[in-house]
Amino acid sequence: MRKAKNKRDKIEEEEAIKNWDPRYKRNVILYLCIYGVMGAVTGITNDASLSYYSLVAPHLISALNLFEAMVSILISILILSVHNMGYRKVLLALPPLTAVFMILTTLTTNQPIIIISYILSSSAIGVYDLMYPLMWTSYVPSKIRTKMFTVVMVINLVTESIMMFIGGKAVVYIFSKLQGISYRAASNLSAQPDAMKGVMLANYTNAYKWVIIITALITFIAFALALFIKDKPVDYRSTEDKSAKPSMQEKMATYKKLVNYKTVVWVLYICAVQLGAGLFIQYVPIYLNNILHIPRGITSTINTLQTVAIFVGYFFAPYLAKKLGSIMTIAISTIICAPLMLVMANAKMLGTGAVLFGVVGTILFFHSGLANASMPVQQEVQMILVDKDLRPAFSAVIEVALSVVGVIDGLFTEFYLLKTQQGYANAYIIAAALYIVSGIVLIIVFAKKYNRILRDSHASEEAK
Repeated sequence: MRKAKNKRDKIEEEEAIKNWDPRYKRNVILYLCIYGVMGAVTGITNDASLSYYSLVAPHLISALNLFEAMVSILISILILSVHNMGYRKVLLALPPLTAVFMILTTLTTNQPIIIISYILSSSAIGVYDLMYPLMWTSYVPSKIRTKMFTVVMVINLVTESIMMFIGGKAVVYIFSKLQGISYRAASNLSAQPDAMKGVMLANYTNAYKWVIIITALITFIAFALALFIKDKPVDYRSTEDKSAKPSMQEKMATYKKLVNYKTVVWVLYICAVQLGAGLFIQYVPIYLNNILHIPRGITSTINTLQTVAIFVGYFFAPYLAKKLGSIMTIAISTIICAPLMLVMANAKMLGTGAVLFGVVGTILFFHSGLANASMPVQQEVQMILVDKDLRPAFSAVIEVALSVVGVIDGLFTEFYLLKTQQGYANAYIIAAALYIVSGIVLIIVFAKKYNRILRDSHASEEAK
């Protein structure tokens, strides 16, 4: 029976691919390439750049969540432009915006300018994460949509992990050349950046600058690819004529659809998880390098393995959604991360040297894989909770909600949690508690009625 069902599913998927609209398919392939390029960029911005900012703009790092909240607000504004401008125009505007402000962070020592540039470049990069859910629900056949969500996220992670691996090593390599020492000596020095002074510190900082500048230039590949995207108004809104504006009553009726049981519970869940994640995710490179004193080159390797684990987790998403249901997949993957977080909170007790590197690397590998095994499912669920016209607005609502969470995280980390080194460890304990509570709540209030929401949505699309 199971074999027969799997065979039938495979035949239906092959039929969906065969009948795929050529324009839709072309746009999907182009965006896969674009998102791959931007994955390479985030491999630097999520790792090496943060270490650079900890040297030149320490206030940016200590209040990172606060500034990430500003990023979320800007992303919510930018993503709303899709409804009027379309996918192509937005994708053409993002790479220059990213590159200019990334490079600007390397040309000044003025902390406010660096912070503003970080906010603007991060906002442009962040829009890419919200573009593919919108495009996929328009362009990808329902039969293969969950798998294609996995594919796009995997491609992004593959390029991110490659660049993250290269980025840390490149910083050490350039530093060794500028300092006139061996790679091994430079790697050992990178484990204690706080001890660097004078010319050595300048050379170490300049090594980061070169890596960031090269990365900024890579974004123009994404610009070139976006030139070939062909979209139509019907792809991103129900009415082709945007001059035909709805009445105020119609607008109120439409936007009331954003406030219902499903959307409210979903937003609360996302916010609770992000409240916990925001306390430690951005600080992983700093926790490893500055607190646990793991050398910079090894830190980049651990972070790369962590990214690879996410990639592995994504592959299990379609299987888990079929077996457990979409909501149970999301909730369970959230809850089982908690024990690993508690171990990370006590990482200093795990030993030193190679033992510490191996244990921490293993913990982060499993944590990242488990935490992200449901992400493709989560992205698709988020888009089918509302109608096509409301998807950009719903994405914007979530970003605004996350910006509020970011402010809370930022104020908490800046003025209390990260006042001491122990705060970096305590962040994992608080996050573990939030993950457990949010996962349980999601199961209690959402699972019974909406656990098979993806299956029901796909069946509804096919019936039209």
